Amino acid sequence: MDIGALGVYICLFAALYFEVFLLISFFENRPAQKTTELPKRFPTVSIIVPSFNEEVTIAQTVHSLLTLDYPKDKLDIMIVDDGSTDATGAIGKKLALEHAQVHYLYKPNGGKYTALNLGIEASTAELVGCLDADSFTSSDALIEVVKRFEEDPGVMAIMPAMKVYRPKSMLERMQAVEYSFGVFYKKMFDNLAALNVLPGPFSLYKREVFEKIGLFHHAHNTEDMEIAFRMHAHGLKIVNAHTATVYTTVPKTVRALLKQRTRWSQGFLENLRDYKYMLLNPRYGNFGLLVLPFGLFAFFSGLYSALYVAYTVASRIINRGLDMWATQIPLHITTPHLNFFYVDTSMMMFTTVIVLCFTFVAIVLGNRIAQNKISVFSFISYFALFGFIAPIWLARAAWGAVRASPASWR
Repeated sequence: MDIGALGVYICLFAALYFEVFLLISFFENRPAQKTTELPKRFPTVSIIVPSFNEEVTIAQTVHSLLTLDYPKDKLDIMIVDDGSTDATGAIGKKLALEHAQVHYLYKPNGGKYTALNLGIEASTAELVGCLDADSFTSSDALIEVVKRFEEDPGVMAIMPAMKVYRPKSMLERMQAVEYSFGVFYKKMFDNLAALNVLPGPFSLYKREVFEKIGLFHHAHNTEDMEIAFRMHAHGLKIVNAHTATVYTTVPKTVRALLKQRTRWSQGFLENLRDYKYMLLNPRYGNFGLLVLPFGLFAFFSGLYSALYVAYTVASRIINRGLDMWATQIPLHITTPHLNFFYVDTSMMMFTTVIVLCFTFVAIVLGNRIAQNKISVFSFISYFALFGFIAPIWLARAAWGAVRASPASWR
């Protein structure tokens, strides 16, 4: 066996181990079903909508918040315009005039984290949340989050379950499946008390979080990841409210997707570098001992496996070309037909198929947790595209982290 293949085996068996581990966690602690029970009390809530050139979606985002099943006198919505150059400001001002719950704040462009911090400083509510201006909530999302806070007074922050809003193209359907997989593993990370991110779409915090650890940081354009790291560093509890549903729009082009995922992946590497003292440190529980090491291993194993496959395919093509040149025998293309005699039965193929099967099971369970419906075409899109696109953003993120070059937001 060559060294390259051995590395792939290590990657595959590590992925298999982690997937089995998460599946065992699921069956040991299955997510509870949504109930119609209401919270005993309704704390005051401020939802900040940081906006930069979001004229297309901001009105729909704010209207989704206005239709939340929550007492109107307990909820206020803050549109923070981060120096937009389109009609975002005009739309925000109009919404503030039409609805008493809506407030409009303007600031010069400084980045999303500065917009969030302005909203936090302007708020006096018990709970402070964020909703990206390209996302929309279900009507009972806030109720479900508040119920989760009420269940455990020790909870300091909560993230929802995220779904893709009306996926249409093959690329969007691929992301819809990916988000379903995310619903599963984030719920399992919740079981392990090791959630590693508080995403912009509708994560909520108790006000005391910011009093204890400070406001958002720039954090390599991934402030939602850094604050989760910082909360773990200070022993503050983060949980997942899988019954609270938020819909988000996703990149519609490969270029936009690569920019977004490069920023996320590079942000993980750079935040991990900033918090390297947590890696493999038992003081930080499953977050330090399991989630951070596996996240790092998964990043580099995905990149390594893609490079190995690319090298193997390129070598075969070159060798075939050299054979044709030496023998002068032209390439003979035959009609493909199914013959089980030629099916690859190697251990690598067997392990790969098993990993893919467990991935499929995890996605199905994620759909069940989120009460989501995903078509067969979406599954085909995921398994057809993800393996080709993901290595590109992993490579770009690794190169950006090495060069210490900031990942672009858009």
